[in-house]
Amino acid sequence: MKKVISIILSGFTACSIIYGNFHTVSAVDSQTAEIEFYDGKAEVEINEEMFSQNSNGYHRNIAMLASALSNASYNDGMENGYYINRAYENLGFDISSDVTLFSYEGAENNASYDTELIDVYGDSLAFSIATREIGETRLLVIALRGTNLNNTNDLINDISIFGSSFYKDDSPSGFLNFFNKVSVGLSLYLENHPEIADSADNGKLKILITGHSLGAAGANLLGAYFNTYNDNSYSGFDGNKNVNTMFSEKLDIPQNDIFVYSFACPNVYYGDPTIADCDNIINIVNESDLIPQIPNGQKFGQFIYFDTNEDDGFSAHYGHKYVNAVETDIPEGVRYYGGAVDTHITENIFYQNSSEYHSDIAEIAVALSSSAYNGKRETGYYINSAYRQLGFTSENIEIYGYPSDDYSFSIASGKFGQTTVLAVTLKGNSGKNNFYEEIDKDFSQPFMDSMTNPNYYNFYIRVKNTLDEYISNHSEILNSAQDGKLKVLVSGHSIGGAGASLLGAELNSSDSMLKLSENDIFIYTFGCPYVYNALPKVNCTNIINIVNESDFVSFMPFGARDGKTVSFDSETSFGTNCYEPEIYVENLPEVTDKYMTYKQITINNPYADFEVTDADGIIEKDRLKTLSDDEHTHIFIPSGDYKINFYGNTDEILELSEKNQNGIEKSYNNVSVTNGKNIEYDIENSNMYVINEKGKRVFEVLTDGTEKEYKEDSAIKTESLIIAGVCALIVSSSSAILIFRKRKNKEQGE
Repeated sequence: MKKVISIILSGFTACSIIYGNFHTVSAVDSQTAEIEFYDGKAEVEINEEMFSQNSNGYHRNIAMLASALSNASYNDGMENGYYINRAYENLGFDISSDVTLFSYEGAENNASYDTELIDVYGDSLAFSIATREIGETRLLVIALRGTNLNNTNDLINDISIFGSSFYKDDSPSGFLNFFNKVSVGLSLYLENHPEIADSADNGKLKILITGHSLGAAGANLLGAYFNTYNDNSYSGFDGNKNVNTMFSEKLDIPQNDIFVYSFACPNVYYGDPTIADCDNIINIVNESDLIPQIPNGQKFGQFIYFDTNEDDGFSAHYGHKYVNAVETDIPEGVRYYGGAVDTHITENIFYQNSSEYHSDIAEIAVALSSSAYNGKRETGYYINSAYRQLGFTSENIEIYGYPSDDYSFSIASGKFGQTTVLAVTLKGNSGKNNFYEEIDKDFSQPFMDSMTNPNYYNFYIRVKNTLDEYISNHSEILNSAQDGKLKVLVSGHSIGGAGASLLGAELNSSDSMLKLSENDIFIYTFGCPYVYNALPKVNCTNIINIVNESDFVSFMPFGARDGKTVSFDSETSFGTNCYEPEIYVENLPEVTDKYMTYKQITINNPYADFEVTDADGIIEKDRLKTLSDDEHTHIFIPSGDYKINFYGNTDEILELSEKNQNGIEKSYNNVSVTNGKNIEYDIENSNMYVINEKGKRVFEVLTDGTEKEYKEDSAIKTESLIIAGVCALIVSSSSAILIFRKRKNKEQGE
């Protein structure tokens, strides 16, 4: 059977009470309960599917269960073990046979193992172990009681900062004492429950480790030990055969089967914890909480932050605030500064047509491109977290150019089933003063058989060279490519999107190191400016550009943009306030059945008044996509049945040019706009006309400004005459048949 161990450590201050009524969904497969505590309540669930999720990511259902149980470990004035026993019982555990409490004084199911490391009385380092089956899963929970502030020994354990050897450096000895005690207790418990070790031998064991504060410190160390015991220098188990046997033989399971959630965890390690592969440790921290900031050290694993915005660092530490944050304030999914995208990678997700828009792939791409920004966090925090949330491991994640370089990027690779996914994310601009100057430069840099922006090109070259080196250092990527099992995802926002577009063109070319087919490469850009003066001669239909029609960055500097464009409109004023990544997250289209192309109409010295119309009439000017300066007005319009009408009120000259997304340009010069003359520019067919007061075209305007009499296309006239003749014939024939029938009926009647 598949079985799960949940190790719950609760911590620093006794603050929460949990009890409640549980509601059985299935006596075997799933259990839900509304767990109440003195300052609130939380609805939690236990089911087999929860623990089939990627342990590298944050999952709200597991976090709710973990935070609730860690708070249930506190006594809060009741007899020892009352609340944690009640929580277990409500969640379907058998209290009499499968729940054991360690060091809970006076509890009926208190452990009395004969070892000096399990002190039954006068010890705040109490914990409990319980097990039950859920479908084919065995769930084993270990919950540690937190600090008793009235107990001197408790306080000494909390503030003991002197280091003892752990992993490659030292950890505070007080925290190691707790970790050591839990380890011995777990070893003894496993001897009485051999079915747990059996599940490990069969490769079906799952472990959940979680805790609050001091308990979180033990949870963090225990999780780190599970991940690193083959390479850990911790010697506290010397001479204890049970513990050594437990870790080296009984519970040797893959990291993806181990889930670690800590709440308000203090710093537990004096070395560099990032050298350990502990992506499955999720540390949830209230930024107003003082305890996670002490002592002077670090934690193993990832971090998820929230902030109760309190001045009292101790008040911010209470466990129920962490429960509330999990329930309401921490979004589930891949986090970026300002939100999260609830998305994930599956083995088959990239086995779709790369030349069409797919919202599930777009969600992954927008999550990565948004998380490339740092926000207020330490550099690279969000992008590292995003990759791990999606299932990539730290050893295969590399970031470049952070923190000071705006042209930063990251590369990650990972195995998803039999498929290898290579992800490249290019970071956009983060507020440089010359940002708009950069996107408005001329296309002066040769690229393939076209011209691009020098800044985009330099960004692309850095990414390409680094990617080639990354691939060379990861032989499994080339092997997967040769076996037809490699998929590539390239994404970027704004200038990052421009670099991604150039990289996509290179990956699609025959010069690419990977030699992949176009359908193995997925390129998604968001708010990407135009990239070329004219499209290069390489097939890039697998570039999908997501554009906010209100974001003017997506229309600058107007030129050519390869691939297909999927658009939405945030319905705000045209400008930079529509540029932020979260707008693209919030407005990502679910599906699309059409791809947009745009034209840029540039009016030089526009003295004549104008209005733009579509099939529904005049478009209000505040809804037009226009940029103006003293010499030019740029109008950005989707290709289609649109017209621009100029109404002359002085004797002036109009100059107009049109450029489409393929880089093809057409210009009109020396167009006379005299008083009372109306000029119509038909955007669909790129022609200009003089129209009379009835709106009828009377002259066609040529590109040099001369006018010739407008004649409707003869082919259209001929077709119209043919249709009219056929219709007349049908009418005549029908009339003749009707007359014949009337005469015949009359003769018969006579």
